[in-house]
Order: sequence, then C-alpha cells, then structure tokens
Amino acid sequence: MTQLALDKPTLRPDRSLLKPSALETTWVVGYALLLFAVPLAVLVETLSLLPQAWPLALPLLLPAGYGLFLQGILGHEGFHFNLSENRLYSCMLAVLLSSMLTGFCVTGYFVDHWQHHRHNGSPKDPDWRLLRRYRLAVTRLLVSRLHATAWYLLQTVRLALPGAKVEGTLPLPDKQIRLLARVNLACQLLWPALWLALATKWPVLLPAMAGCLLLALLISALNAYQEHAFEACVDRPVARSRTAWLSTLLHLGSNYHLEHHLYPRVPCWRLPRLHRQLLASGWYEGRQALLEPRFFGALRYCKARFPYAGAWQAMPPPGRPGQ
Repeated sequence: MTQLALDKPTLRPDRSLLKPSALETTWVVGYALLLFAVPLAVLVETLSLLPQAWPLALPLLLPAGYGLFLQGILGHEGFHFNLSENRLYSCMLAVLLSSMLTGFCVTGYFVDHWQHHRHNGSPKDPDWRLLRRYRLAVTRLLVSRLHATAWYLLQTVRLALPGAKVEGTLPLPDKQIRLLARVNLACQLLWPALWLALATKWPVLLPAMAGCLLLALLISALNAYQEHAFEACVDRPVARSRTAWLSTLLHLGSNYHLEHHLYPRVPCWRLPRLHRQLLASGWYEGRQALLEPRFFGALRYCKARFPYAGAWQAMPPPGRPGQ
C-alpha cells in the first residue's frame, strides 16, 4: 500500500494570494454569470425562433451547465470568506449566487464542509460518511449529489429555526448562521420565481433551465469523486488536483483541490499560481498520485475501483451525512 506523507508544505503564500479583492470578485462573478447566461440566452432565443434547430442549439447547454455549476463554486468560496474581507457580506453573496442551483442550500453545506476540512478523509468527515457508500458510477452520478443536496436543504431548514444551535466549532456566530439560513431559503424561492416570470415570454426557458440544473448536478457529483477518490492502494490521500487548462477554465481554478485543502484561504482563481509555486519548491516529488494532468482522464475516478478517500477496508456501517 502506498502511503502519502501528509506534512504540510513549508511554502508561505504571499499576502497578495490571501487578501480578498473586490475587483477580482467582480471579475470572477461576472465570468461565471456570463458562462451561464450567454449560451443559455442564445439557446432560448434560437429555439424560440427556430424550434427545429434544437440539434444544433442543444450543445449550448454544456457551457451553460458549467456556468450554473460555478455558482455553487462561488457559494463554496464565499463561505471560505474569499469573496470579501467582510465575512458576512462574503457569505451573503455566496447565498445569493449559489441559490441559482435550485435545491442547493450552501448554508447547510457550509456546516458539513467546515468539518470536511477538519477531518478530511476520516470517519469524522461528513463527506466520507456520505460519499463512500456509493460505489457504482451510476449511483455516484445520479444519487450521491441528490442525497447530499437533500441533506443540506434539511440542515438549512433546521438552522433557520429560532434558537437553532450549530454543532461543532464554526467561524461564524449562531445568530449570523440563522440569518444566512433564512436568506438562503428565501433565495431558493426567489430564483425559481424569476425563471417562471421570464418563462411567460420565453416558454422554452424552463426546459432549458431544467437541462442546465441536471448538467450542474452531474458535474458536481462527478467533481466530488474526481477530487477525493483514489485507488485502494493509496492510503490516506489528501485530495487531487486536476491540472488540465480546460479544467481550470471550466472550474475557475477550483480544480486545484489539493492546494485548496492545504491553503483554504486562497481564492480558487489564484490556486493555479499557488500550484506553480509548490511545483517549483519540489513539494510534489513523490506525490504524483495527487495530480491528474488530463481533463478526460479525470472521469475514471467515478468508477468503483476508486473508493472515496482511499481504501474501504474496516469501515463502520454508513450513517447519515451529519452523524
């Protein structure tokens, strides 16, 4: 069995890598919104004028689906406080954007994700408890993300209740988490209301949005295993970075997931620069199992021979995600 050393790099990121930038946040939010909205608008307008052109227009759903997926990535970044120096504002922006993914409540996700970073790949990791149970590609793609999304929604509903307490140590007071949960649930109603209002003029928008949501769901489900599924011979892996330029373009730099676990306060769009610094320092020598240089090569991690976070031996029975 190959055991990978878990020693953290001695590299200390420059402050310019850590400090949130309003200009950069505006740029990445704009990029993600345009990647979603432009192909979706072209698709809807094309099919509204020429319904028979759907075989040519349908591929536009793919970049639009990636753009919608990026709203979830921005939700993740916001709750790492990477969108603004004001923590509450960063989280509020994360809630607003990620709620475009109907059903995905980033506040409930945040509670589990913080523990995921603290207990990465161990039985205390909520993602480990949830995602390890799915061993077939079909259940990983079609069931795992639905399961997680439903759990985050229930978490958010619970957190929105008066006097709700948060289990574990989190970097925000309970009062702010309750506020974020309530805003999150409100946004989950407002975005669908906007789509319905727009659909009165462009009826094809609703099936197009359903297609985007399905693609974003599949991308997100695959993403989790691309980041944390390893062959059973690799013991105690941290995470995987996918270094293909297309991955960086479509994932906004969040494909450098190992770097994210090592330096979670570095915004995802700066992770490629951090990766180059780690390569230059020699830290990756002997750790090539943590890198995937091919875009399509990363698809294989959804297969059964790649267990989530390493070997499946001696695992306790599955529990609920937050158990």
